[in-house]
Amino acid sequence: MTNWIKNRTLRRLWFRKNPLLILIWAAGLISSLSTFLLSLMVGSFFDINYQEGISKTLLLEKFGIRIQDINLFFGIFLAVILVKFSLDFYERKSINYAAERMVSRLTSDLFSKQMNWSSQLFSEVPFGKYLLRYSGDMQSIRNMLVNGIFRGIRDSVFLLTGLFVLLWLNPIWTLTVLGMALLLFPIFLFLDRKQKPLILEKRNSKSSLINLVTESFGKHTQIQENKLIQRTIRRFKRKKSRVLTANLEYRKSESLRQSLITILSPALIFFLLLLIYFSPNSSTPGELLAFMLVLSALTPAIRNVIKAPNTIAKGMLSLEKVEILLRKKQRRKPKTTSKPVLIPLPKEA
Repeated sequence: MTNWIKNRTLRRLWFRKNPLLILIWAAGLISSLSTFLLSLMVGSFFDINYQEGISKTLLLEKFGIRIQDINLFFGIFLAVILVKFSLDFYERKSINYAAERMVSRLTSDLFSKQMNWSSQLFSEVPFGKYLLRYSGDMQSIRNMLVNGIFRGIRDSVFLLTGLFVLLWLNPIWTLTVLGMALLLFPIFLFLDRKQKPLILEKRNSKSSLINLVTESFGKHTQIQENKLIQRTIRRFKRKKSRVLTANLEYRKSESLRQSLITILSPALIFFLLLLIYFSPNSSTPGELLAFMLVLSALTPAIRNVIKAPNTIAKGMLSLEKVEILLRKKQRRKPKTTSKPVLIPLPKEA
């Protein structure tokens, strides 16, 4: 499969056309990182409100921030929430706008290219098979840009930062959680590889069915006049059955994958609580609260990072299909060498 980093179409229409991608990415990352600050502030709330002096929940002081007034605490907490909202809104709006413009440019290029084809080249493939390039494939490409590439990179950096925060809070707990996550990660790699042929079959069968429907509607009068209605319906049912089988196989695999992602965070917390139970003196309530809050903040990012490779794979499959049409060239007509025509001379009288 083509590497998205080296893909010429993405370089031309995505990276070069969007010079502010780094700024948008930085805004999204800062918005995500502010979640850690909110989690640490919840831990410090125990110190301010209950004055327990819990070790390592004097968390903000580790970063040079000391808040002793409860009113100031709530003011800063609210300010962080507002900043997080503003940055998150800017990131979501900007990246979605950029993705929509990219898809719009790609769609325009594809349509212009196909309209300039010769009739012979255009008729090589039933035009119904081109329809998915303008609908489902463009949606997959857009999803790849936003949720696969952009947020996949952002959430990967967010996870690494969160890992350092967790190591700072409690190295033993962090290594336990990390070890369990590494044990589960190969399962998702296996499911992603298993899904690739299922995705291809699902798309090919759907494309074939749409082509039959388009072709049948275009020849509706001829089908009725030639009494081919039942034959056409049988062809439709066969192709529909293929689509249903492909969709069911894909949905079964995707349901298993999504269910595993759903239980990932509870499973990690379960093993963490087991560790704490068998070593009860290894933590304080405030330390456990801060650790759980940070770990919970990482859960959505873990899901996105696990989904990102599959999302990119789907998008690249769609992009490759579009690129095949963009690279399709007119066939050159064979040169015909004409023999010289001999004109007979008039006979002499």
